[in-house]
Amino acid sequence: MEFFTSVTRTVTAAALSLAVAGPALAQSQPSYGGASVTQCIPFANFQPVSFTDAPQLNFSIAGDSTIHSVTMDTGSVGIAISAANIPNYEQLKTAAGATAGTQFLSSSKVLWVGTWVPMTVTLYDRNNQPVATSDVLVLGVEQSGRCDSYQTDQTICPNLPVPEKPVLYMGVGFGQEADFQPQGTPDKNVLLNLRSVNGRPVAPGTLNKGYIIGRQGIQVGLTAANTAGFRFAKLQPYQQYPGDWMMPRGCITVNPNDNRDANGPTCTPANILVDTGIPQSYMTVPPAIKFDTVQQPDRSEPNKTVGVLAPQMSVAVQIPNAANPIATDAFIVGGGAPNEPEQVIPWSTDKRPPFINTGRHFLRQYQFLYDASQGYVGMKDQPNPCGEQ
Repeated sequence: MEFFTSVTRTVTAAALSLAVAGPALAQSQPSYGGASVTQCIPFANFQPVSFTDAPQLNFSIAGDSTIHSVTMDTGSVGIAISAANIPNYEQLKTAAGATAGTQFLSSSKVLWVGTWVPMTVTLYDRNNQPVATSDVLVLGVEQSGRCDSYQTDQTICPNLPVPEKPVLYMGVGFGQEADFQPQGTPDKNVLLNLRSVNGRPVAPGTLNKGYIIGRQGIQVGLTAANTAGFRFAKLQPYQQYPGDWMMPRGCITVNPNDNRDANGPTCTPANILVDTGIPQSYMTVPPAIKFDTVQQPDRSEPNKTVGVLAPQMSVAVQIPNAANPIATDAFIVGGGAPNEPEQVIPWSTDKRPPFINTGRHFLRQYQFLYDASQGYVGMKDQPNPCGEQ
């Protein structure tokens, strides 16, 4: 392994604890009076060690009795299916609300091109029993391929082929429009557009849209009972996309023994993405932040070698800030903590704002609550009872 800097920096667990320690003061609180509709949807793939693999949900689409198990990705928004596998697709393309569309996966640089068509989706439990239905727009993928330039010019690459393999994907995140997903709006999120739960129509005013991600399942619909004990942070409205919310804010501390000033360790304010789709982490910090790297294959692109944080580098992510955190995700690279991502791929630049994609191992420590109605995230120690055996 090759180190890019001449000095290896180490940090003790004690120093890391001091860097992230702080009082957990009261945050603003949402209200769940009157909200009664809720449903546990166990992940299709029970895992003895949670989030080793991406969680999956079972679902089917109208006109097709096939029950699919699909990755539940919080780093994107919308269901994508090969157009050839959507019944009556050509007719649906002319239905009210149908529109030409794309979905771009920034980690793999894959672009899907097709048409968003209106669809009723049925969600199932781990035993393939239906538990909820949702009315959403689904992307019928007609073309698929790598399109690196889409990140710079948002232009569809010419001559993208018909998908070589069947496309099947489910994004359930929020605030991702700026990540080259301008069509990833809340009307595409299957978990936020429930029409019925356990065979009963959702009555107006009874559903607080949102979810809680546990270790083995996801609870849709927020109530006073299932949100008890959570610590909350307010989200900012996404002005360009009414009804959506910006990613949560937080701050990143890297190697507190090295990156500090007279006031203590530097905690760089940043946008935070908790991404179920990947086991690694991506981090963007200013050039002033010091760290060492080694070369490894990128977990998303194994044929590509990238610099990753070296062993003994430390990272701490606090949401929403260091003074008043509702969650602290701290680890030492190579330390073997359950919440440590498989690798941390850093980008040192002042050309883009600070950011961290924590990857999914964050969720081994914390339940993650997203309130789409009132605009909050919430954190609580795992486990959540949904899906546990």
